[in-house]
Amino acid sequence: MPDKKILFIVGGVIIAILGLVVWGIQDAKESEVPVETADIVYYYGEECPHCKVIQEFIDKNDIASKVDFIKKEVWHNKKNSQEMQKRAEACGIAKEDIGVPFIATVENKCYIGEPDVKKFFSEKAGLEASK
Repeated sequence: MPDKKILFIVGGVIIAILGLVVWGIQDAKESEVPVETADIVYYYGEECPHCKVIQEFIDKNDIASKVDFIKKEVWHNKKNSQEMQKRAEACGIAKEDIGVPFIATVENKCYIGEPDVKKFFSEKAGLEASK
């Protein structure tokens, strides 16, 4: 009988160790911050007043049908925020200079702030400079 108890305990310990290993691998995968592979990613903050101006500009000029881009909210989404920081670093932007609205391109070019983002979208959509 004592042999069965020992086997049961050893088996339980092995299962627990394997569980911890699998959990650790899974946790490490989830903590990695993937960088979006789209050509253009537009990062914004839900309550950001400058981002609201950009959204109105996008809607008014039908930018979404003229320019292929992905929108990602960063104020309430930690992964998106971390991704934006990685993209900004790739553009050589200091952490303290990062803000929204923010555009990152696949060529590692970044545009920060309402005027630069509006100009970027205008040029990509082929709008006149006066808009």
